[in-house]
Amino acid sequence: MSLRRKILYFAGAVVVAAAIGITTTVITVETVCSADVPTPVVTSQFGITDPGYARSQGDSFLTFPEWYIVHAYSDLAGVTGQKSESDFHYLSSIAGFWRSLCRATRQADGSGPATSDQKLTNYIIGFSFTAEMALQGGYEKTVGALTEETTDGVKTAEDAFNLALLKDYAAFLYQTPWYRYPFWAKLEQFWRDTPFVPSLRSVERRLSLSLQYAGRAAYAAVIGYAAGYDPAILTIQSVVTGLPAADLAAIPGVKVIREVTDAKGVRGVLVQTERYARFDAFVKELGRHPGAALAEVAGNHRILVTIVVPPGDGRLAAFEGLPIFSVPIQSRPGARRIGVDVPIRSLVQDITRFEAAGYDFEHAYDY
Repeated sequence: MSLRRKILYFAGAVVVAAAIGITTTVITVETVCSADVPTPVVTSQFGITDPGYARSQGDSFLTFPEWYIVHAYSDLAGVTGQKSESDFHYLSSIAGFWRSLCRATRQADGSGPATSDQKLTNYIIGFSFTAEMALQGGYEKTVGALTEETTDGVKTAEDAFNLALLKDYAAFLYQTPWYRYPFWAKLEQFWRDTPFVPSLRSVERRLSLSLQYAGRAAYAAVIGYAAGYDPAILTIQSVVTGLPAADLAAIPGVKVIREVTDAKGVRGVLVQTERYARFDAFVKELGRHPGAALAEVAGNHRILVTIVVPPGDGRLAAFEGLPIFSVPIQSRPGARRIGVDVPIRSLVQDITRFEAAGYDFEHAYDY
């Protein structure tokens, strides 16, 4: 058999194996990880039917796998800062993604409708994340670990640049889609501003990081082009009770739309805010106003939040939510990230209780 034919057979075998793996994973998640209960119908108790207001409640739980990747890169930055990239547990991070997707899928099924777009997104990013972590882990655990051994624990200029980039990238992801990160500009800055002091580690880092940044830049361009056809909606609307419209309008980033009333005569104020980290900031701000609460968010009545529990804390303080998963944090040995299914009506108060108990409120996963 010729070399060319051997290569073609090998490539074909890889494609077939990948297809089988992908298909098996999707079938497993959609069957084993589904809840055997009817999916409830979720509607606005205030009768709000404005275009774009209602979101699918199940999507709150299914957005966690996207954020798991954000947390994973933050964790990678933390481990790299303490030791090096070769000390990160890449396979554990991959396994954590799929476990969290399984548990989020099960919870979403019993919470409310979820969109097919969100499910598809999770599979696309999940397989991309798996491939990236597997490739990076395979390299860092071999070649990267060998060159790191030559440094006596002293980071090169290339190591320092990459650590700063990892921290910047992790912070960037908390508010902005990953494909908007300026990888090309960072690659140019890397070669322009990083002093080169010849050593085995410096040469290896310069080449491997250049390939890594360039690959991400190319992939980001493709994903960004595709995302341009269906851009993410960056605002969300909520109903707030216990706080006058004038006081809400005085909070930076809050747009008051109108006052609303439910069937029982409960009055609230419909407001619009930004999503992601700024929605978290808005909810925490409500906690500074006695009596203020959320009645619903995008027509929904339950939401996923994550909190970080410090090492050695084997219990959770009293709150109204339901814990659904626990994920270890590599950069903080012993600490855990816990996902909690929380009623919207108690969200503001529960966040206050979490923090009073010594937990770090991390994120509320909007829809």
